[in-house]
Amino acid sequence: MQAVLEPIIETEASVFVQDKEAMRWVDASRPGLRLAAVHEDRRTGRFLGLLGFDTMASSGLHHHVDIAFSYVLSGGLTDYAGTTVGGQMGINMPGATHDAIAYLPTLMASRLDGPILYAPDAGHADAPHLHAGARVQNFENPRPEESPDVSIFVERLPAHATSVAGLSRRLICDYEGHAPRLPQQRHHNDPAHTRSGVPHEGACRDLHDRRWHEGQRKLVLSGGFCVVEPGTQVQMSSGFGAFFLAWSEAPVEWLDGPRADLFGF
Repeated sequence: MQAVLEPIIETEASVFVQDKEAMRWVDASRPGLRLAAVHEDRRTGRFLGLLGFDTMASSGLHHHVDIAFSYVLSGGLTDYAGTTVGGQMGINMPGATHDAIAYLPTLMASRLDGPILYAPDAGHADAPHLHAGARVQNFENPRPEESPDVSIFVERLPAHATSVAGLSRRLICDYEGHAPRLPQQRHHNDPAHTRSGVPHEGACRDLHDRRWHEGQRKLVLSGGFCVVEPGTQVQMSSGFGAFFLAWSEAPVEWLDGPRADLFGF
């Protein structure tokens, strides 16, 4: 087991692409759990990357201090409230408290906005917990009557046209009290635009997503991740069409004139 994760992405550039084949898996503190980080900050608990469960592996009892998203790529996770399966986005709202078990091998693309609290007897201190920024301390569920999970079949959400020809979106979450918007988008190409505010993150689920940055082409393959930093000018296109999940934490500024924001800001 490895106690410390080294940064996956350099911080000088403004567009980062991470292919799934190049991601480095690390065993977590409980048997059958592993993680591959694209970005993590153990001080704040923010995380973007992949989580893996072996058959019958469980996360351990934990408490979400902030919101968390997990798109199930394969398998599924079950807790006392039900099961989140492949093709669903599982959302854990702040205060959610549960233990999740995988009855099948499970792979998820996850983003955490804050730390996770684990019970004092959960795991070992010499390896990372399944969640970045984990804290081992006592906790109490403030709303035990509420479900710990909101599970949404992404493909069943209505697809709406946008101001960009050939690009549609399904809004998964526009959560009150937080800036980010989380839609799934399907597109062929869009005009150049500038990211403002804080980073824009995405996970490409299907086909190819091609992105340009400062005249250089960067290819994001299916299963890969892309992070666009504030102030970056970027244009996206796909020769075959693509589905991808995107979190946007600030509006975009279009370079070809006024246009509605793709994320609803």
